[in-house]
Amino acid sequence: ARVEGDFRFLTLVMSLATAAWSQLGKIPHPSTKKLEKDLEQANMSIDFLRMLLEKTKGNLQPKEEELLTNTVTDLEMNFADEVAKDQKSGAAKGPDIIIPSGVAGGKAPDIIKP
Repeated sequence: ARVEGDFRFLTLVMSLATAAWSQLGKIPHPSTKKLEKDLEQANMSIDFLRMLLEKTKGNLQPKEEELLTNTVTDLEMNFADEVAKDQKSGAAKGPDIIIPSGVAGGKAPDIIKP
């Protein structure tokens, strides 16, 4: 029985999420080990995850759905933040990571400054 979720599905979600975090410039690129931002590619990776969420609705184990929903939400919030920063000209400092309210003990989202 699948209690915690299908390992292959979880691996796919985490793989796409890792790519998106890297493309957002939030974590180092796996190959170059450098922070590289490509918002167009990040948007595509997030769209793939959003599509997975839509196409698998009602067909996931609770842990799978929770992981996918939280991942999409976290990435969308951080994508919007990066787009807003780019529009303001983008200061040359480390990335901020937004932690959604559900993770931060039920209060408003926190922004972690490097």
